[in-house]
Amino acid sequence: MSPSPDSEAPSTRVAAGDDPDEADQSDRIGVFFSLRDDLSLVTRAEELGYESVWAAEGQGKSAFGKLERWAAHTDRIGLATGIVNVFSRTPAALAQAIATLDSHSGSRAILGLGVAHPGVVEGFHGTEFDRPLPRMAEYIRLVRRYLRGDPEEFDGEFFSPSRSSFWEAFEPERAAVPIYNGALGPGNVRLTGEFADGWVPNLYPDSQFAEATDWLATGAARAERDLADIDVAMYVLTAIDEDPDRARRAAADHVAYYLRDIPGYYDRAAEEAGFGETVEAVREAPSTPAGAEQIDDALLDRLAVIGTPREGRAQINKLRAAGVDLPIVRAPAGSDREWVDRTLSAFAPTE
Repeated sequence: MSPSPDSEAPSTRVAAGDDPDEADQSDRIGVFFSLRDDLSLVTRAEELGYESVWAAEGQGKSAFGKLERWAAHTDRIGLATGIVNVFSRTPAALAQAIATLDSHSGSRAILGLGVAHPGVVEGFHGTEFDRPLPRMAEYIRLVRRYLRGDPEEFDGEFFSPSRSSFWEAFEPERAAVPIYNGALGPGNVRLTGEFADGWVPNLYPDSQFAEATDWLATGAARAERDLADIDVAMYVLTAIDEDPDRARRAAADHVAYYLRDIPGYYDRAAEEAGFGETVEAVREAPSTPAGAEQIDDALLDRLAVIGTPREGRAQINKLRAAGVDLPIVRAPAGSDREWVDRTLSAFAPTE
């Protein structure tokens, strides 16, 4: 992943003109575990050759708590927060947490950040969801300063740490940890290109990906960086089952929750992709299961990888061809252990 000076993994985009169905499945792959804290799944992901495992936080268990535990029982797999928000911790606290994880894991830590949304920030943490993008930019700059051991004062809009002797006790494993931003809107994607090492969109319509990549390139140009310097990782909703109806129902339930219960984020991207009527029908449904019934195949095919293991791998390869360097697969929310196991097996680079 790039451009962190401590990270040398190259981009593995499929070259234009390659047949995605025949692309090499040894390409990079990650896995996202939502609220699960199942150590056996993490060790299995490492055994199967997954590059990284991403731990959610939201209103659940601390991402760092889970990752610290996973670090003690793994040797190679990257350990990523996916994501932690920039409102519930100070940059200093976050720098301490990621530096500690990096030390305990032998330099395997990855910092996935996000602005989250008012439901988490205001409803759960009880703090104001105010000016998220300027906060994100300042947050990344400050975390990097802490990890570099830069002791100078910082006069920011949100945080203004002074020069202090506390710096003497702060000894990070690395002077830089890869930082990814879970951005969706154009301003946040441009910010990612300007400040972050990687971009991690979630439930992003593949038809809108080319435009979003232009936003990313614009941000990179502001910082005199090349688009190739940004590691494009994507959370990929996968519903792998030999029964196509069962797979689509699981994917539809997942998408309905995000469109209906987290307004103003995932629904915008779907609307811009031409699914405004569907989004409105999901919003107006009396429940999330009822909303799932309003989601048609056309939208699901834009947002998810659905089908048999073979069909799923072919669809992942098409995402690689479109410019996704690191697909991060996940099972639908609420999936049982058997379904998650099936997902891991379906996309493993060694199987």
